[in-house]
Parts: sequence; structure tokens; C-alpha cells
Amino acid sequence: MLRPDTLLFIYEVTGDPGEKLPDQPKSLVGVWNEDDLSYLFFNRSEDAYVEKLVARRNLCLSSRHELLYKDWQTGVPQSGVNTAGLWFVLPDHSSPPDGAILLDPSVVFGDGSHPTTLACLCALRKIVTSFEIRSLLDLGTGTGIIALAGARMGIERILAIDKNRLAVSTAGRNVITNRLESIIRVEEGEARFFIDARFDVVVANLPFQVLRELSALRGATLHDFWIVSGISEYQGSQIKELLAEQGYTEIHYRPDPPWVTFAMRRIDICP
Repeated sequence: MLRPDTLLFIYEVTGDPGEKLPDQPKSLVGVWNEDDLSYLFFNRSEDAYVEKLVARRNLCLSSRHELLYKDWQTGVPQSGVNTAGLWFVLPDHSSPPDGAILLDPSVVFGDGSHPTTLACLCALRKIVTSFEIRSLLDLGTGTGIIALAGARMGIERILAIDKNRLAVSTAGRNVITNRLESIIRVEEGEARFFIDARFDVVVANLPFQVLRELSALRGATLHDFWIVSGISEYQGSQIKELLAEQGYTEIHYRPDPPWVTFAMRRIDICP
């Protein structure tokens, strides 16, 4: 686990160095792949290793940065954090509260501190307490925080998706730590390839372009509820209009400028 004062060494390279680095040093934190760029995280300087790697894999080193982990993301505090009625604590917490979720975010988004994460959790809690929810599709799972929370709320079948390999491995590790493998399955891939299997609730904290594509797909109508976040008010109005055309009505709205989060229910589902 990374502590707030851990110094991160981040190397940005053009291209994909692959799922497993050759002779990877123990200082490797992870590799974040994003389109045609990759970010290699280490907890100590690895200039010589990275130079050799980019030469071997025909990559290009674009930049190198050093910063403290606390400047990269908030991270779960040692005392834990209470979000939407759930406790999230680090795996090495000495005495976690009953039912607490053990969460190690590493360098991946989703430690419970971001407004969109909190808003999604609150919306999910509202739906779970008002309707019988047995399945959840978590698109853009990050650390797996929404999926883990859903399991703690009593949802029986959860599929967590992310196209980023580091997010998938991080979420998978958190699922195992919490012994929720029988409930949560984590898979790598693009959201649009998983939308055709029916779930009671879809949570999508994703970029606008991805949400716009998903909302127009025929598979979007298979699900009883959508929780959407990570977009602006103007973008949100467009997504809501697309989902309304697919037969959904708004049941929850929460602004957290510059973001909005809303939930929509299929109109044939009884309130």
C-alpha cells in the first residue's frame, strides 16, 4: 500500500509496453494504459530500467515526473472514510468497523473522496432501499469501489468492467481482499461490449462520449435503472434525453459542480 508521503516516479511513454514488463523491478507500482499512452509508476527512480524498456519495446519516453502520492490522489485515510453509510478502510486497518470495505486504491481512481463517487454511492443506496435489486453492472469500475459497495448493500450478482488493465488488477485485488469473489466478477474491456446482458442497475461514471454511445444502444433498454455521473450539466441533459427516448424517467438528480449525477428508471418499473 502507498502512504501519503510515498514519492512516486511516473514515466509517460508513447505506446503500450505490454501487460507484463520484463524483469520488472520490485519498485513497480503499476502501468496505466490510456489510448496510445502509458504511465509507468514506480516508488523509486528507475531511469535506467525505463530507458532499456522503451528501447526494447520500440516505445518513446515522453516525460518523467516525481510527486508525492498525496498529490496524486487523496487516498483512504488511516482512520478510514464513511461514504453513503459505508466504511472504507485500508486493508491493514487495526480494527475495521463491522461490515467495513477494505480498499487499497493504489494509483487508480476511486478512493471514496471524489464527489462523483459519493454521488453514485448515494444514488445506488437510494435505489437499493426502494427496490429489489439483485444485479449490478459497474462500468468504469476503477478500484472496484462501486461494485464492493453494491455487494455490501446486498446485491447478489455484480460485473465490474474497466478497459484499463491497472484498474482491473486493482479492483480484482480488492475483491479478493474482501472475499467477494462469489459475488463480483471483474473483467477488462470496453463498456459497449457488456451492455447487452441484462442487469437491474447500471452505474456508469464515464466520459461523455462513451455515455452518449451507450445511451443510444439497443442494449441500454435491458436494464431497470441507470446511474450516470462524471459529466457536466449540459452533457447530462443530453444523456437524459437519450435515455428518455429509450423509455426511462428521472428519479434522482444531484449537482456537484462541475459534475452532475442522476438516476433514471425504466417507465414500466413500478415506483
